[in-house]
Amino acid sequence: MKRLKVILLTFVLLGGLLGGATPASAAPQFHNGHGIEVRNVMQTTPRTYVVNIHTNSVDTRALAWTYHDVIITLPSNYNPNVSYPVLYLYHGRAQSPGAWHNEANIEAVTHGYPIITVAAEAGWAGWGTNWVNQSAGVQQWDRFHLDELIPWVDDNLNTIRAREGRAVAGFSMGGYTAIRHATHRPWLFRMAIGMSGGYNLEDQRMRTAVTAPLPEKGLPLDGPFGAPWDGSWGFNNPWHRVSGLSGVHTVLYAGTRHDDLLEAQAHRLTYEFHQHLLASGIGNSWMVEYDCGHWIECVARNGIGRELPVMMDVLWHP
Repeated sequence: MKRLKVILLTFVLLGGLLGGATPASAAPQFHNGHGIEVRNVMQTTPRTYVVNIHTNSVDTRALAWTYHDVIITLPSNYNPNVSYPVLYLYHGRAQSPGAWHNEANIEAVTHGYPIITVAAEAGWAGWGTNWVNQSAGVQQWDRFHLDELIPWVDDNLNTIRAREGRAVAGFSMGGYTAIRHATHRPWLFRMAIGMSGGYNLEDQRMRTAVTAPLPEKGLPLDGPFGAPWDGSWGFNNPWHRVSGLSGVHTVLYAGTRHDDLLEAQAHRLTYEFHQHLLASGIGNSWMVEYDCGHWIECVARNGIGRELPVMMDVLWHP
């Protein structure tokens, strides 16, 4: 690992000697692959690209936004000859990847850090799983996030293609998704951050949070996890898969604004999961409180912003 850091640092220093800012000709070119078809690319700032895609894994009817976008923010002074770690971000229910930029201003939060951020679509109410009932449109979020998006990002950008080069984080539903993915495939991620979420699908409060909003979008109640007795609830329940987090640097955040009913419930669910992790011997996990309600802009500033220096200690990076 030390040798890799030395090599990466050498590339960074050479990049600085050769002029610092990345020339326009070195801007990333996004190509099809791994089930993802690139339909349009729009550079919205010197660092950020909105990539409109198509994948057979996700029906656009499942989205809160009309278009299926992946929003990629490069590090400041991005050097295409340097390998960078990647932070994957998942939004909350009824949001889109744009929430990380339009509300949370993740570009400003990550300024100065040598890390690529990928804000991924998680659906109007996708819950990170391959849906049991797909009658209202295909939703295979596990396949899209883990089998398609990660290798597609690695092929299109110069990334550290190892778990030591990846972190995953999310807010609310996205917090559950981040922790769910880390428990299912711990070999993909070195760090996982769940913010203002819930992590026990057997808890009735959590089940209500999953199913109650679905009719609003015309989605079946048994869509994400099946009927109440379906085994998919247990299969996708982080509560029963915590051993997967033993090698993942796991951080759980919850807000102290208990006047916000959503955040008050997220706080209780997060604290219970935190205690369950400790009881299971997962000592590298803890709950951090921030002065936030259930607001992604506060979460990004006080959660991601606080964890980025830790991320630089945990992940390989230039």
